[in-house]
Amino acid sequence: MTVGEDAGRARAGSLPRALATFRSLAISLAHLAGWKNNAAAHDHYHPADALRELGLTR
Repeated sequence: MTVGEDAGRARAGSLPRALATFRSLAISLAHLAGWKNNAAAHDHYHPADALRELGLTR
């Protein structure tokens, strides 16, 4: 429960599936960046860092 999945209140519609997809994407990107520990990667990065890594911001 690195990203607080259990505390989430999204339970209806397509939002739970979308959030799960984004969590999986974040974990996959961290592994591609060389992280072996998801919790350490989560503590290290800020959401703006992820957007920068994807080339979406400067």
